Amino acid sequence: MKFDLNPYNLDTKKMIRIPLFILVICIGILFSFFVIYDTPVRLGYDFTGGTVITVPSTKDVGYLEEKYQAYDLLFVRDMGSRTMLQFGFIDPDKGKELRESIIQEYGEENVQLDYSGATFGEEMQRLAIIAIIFSFILMAIVVFVAFRIPLPSCMITFCALSDIIMAMAMMDIFGIELTLGSLAALLMLIGYSVDTDILLTNKVLKEGKNTKDDFKRIFNTGFTMTTTTLVAVVVMFIVSTFSYLFTSYAQITILSEMSAVLIFGLLADMLNTWLMNAGFLRLYIDKRGKRR
Repeated sequence: MKFDLNPYNLDTKKMIRIPLFILVICIGILFSFFVIYDTPVRLGYDFTGGTVITVPSTKDVGYLEEKYQAYDLLFVRDMGSRTMLQFGFIDPDKGKELRESIIQEYGEENVQLDYSGATFGEEMQRLAIIAIIFSFILMAIVVFVAFRIPLPSCMITFCALSDIIMAMAMMDIFGIELTLGSLAALLMLIGYSVDTDILLTNKVLKEGKNTKDDFKRIFNTGFTMTTTTLVAVVVMFIVSTFSYLFTSYAQITILSEMSAVLIFGLLADMLNTWLMNAGFLRLYIDKRGKRR
């Protein structure tokens, strides 16, 4: 029995309902985190400020959590050969006491310390919001200029937004914070998202390829594009996350976070492009044909 991946075999309304149902769940996750943390995703050190200290991984994580919990310790992350401790804002006296304690235990040459103020973190939040808004506006303008058809153009923009929402919800589920790395990945997803949507919409509307066989060929092309990128990103995630198994280096956190977010977004893009957007285009063509 031959297995056919062509989503065209599904009922048109089911094609739209499946990703919409998942989108509603993801919005619920983001709303829950907003209620709990006053932000839809956990903000990392880059956007909140505080103190980050990395030390050689010679102690158990539980030991570190217990020893430094009095210093507003937010979390401890094992990075292979090193361990990262992130603290909130500490008053100068306690901060000095903390540094002296860690340096005494691990040696000054083995300790890496980074500090960021609250004002800088707030400014980074503002710039991140501006970057995302402007990226969406510019992307929407390009799409509208390319197609000059309001509804399909809006659908491409909506699918890109859905990809971002689903990726952010997965960040909450898997405990990935919003950092400069994960923000860059979210911005990259805007480009990745519209790529396959534009391919699909262009073939269906401009070239008039809307039969089942046409759709299957378009799907095979788009699916190959996305899976090729996905394989490369998965390799990047494995190498950056488990680099300490292959080399003497610690986990490359920024690449690990970027690749994880890209994986979530690319998987979401498959749903939103080949189910939601494709289903919408089928309905749009059917209704346009009836009006004519």
